[in-house]
Amino acid sequence: MELEITKRRDNPLLQREEIVATVKFKGGTPSRKEIREAIAKEIGKPIGNLFIRKIVNEYGKEEARVYAMAYNSRAFALTIEPDHIIKRNEKEKEEGASS
Repeated sequence: MELEITKRRDNPLLQREEIVATVKFKGGTPSRKEIREAIAKEIGKPIGNLFIRKIVNEYGKEEARVYAMAYNSRAFALTIEPDHIIKRNEKEKEEGASS
């Protein structure tokens, strides 16, 4: 998997950085967890402060566009992010723990 951050926008009002990235891969689309880990490593923030909003993949292309939010603090992120986005991003942790 190859990650390229194409756009970074600082949003001081919501204490976050809005990120648009392109992920190139072979085979199936990488999991949300793998993409979160790669982006967190690239920008130098804890994975708990990063939430992926959307992964857009065109049919037949081995490339996806990722929209993510990286917050300064996890507590603030949990008050701002919608519940369904939090569940989607945290679901993979629970699955990994139960395996």
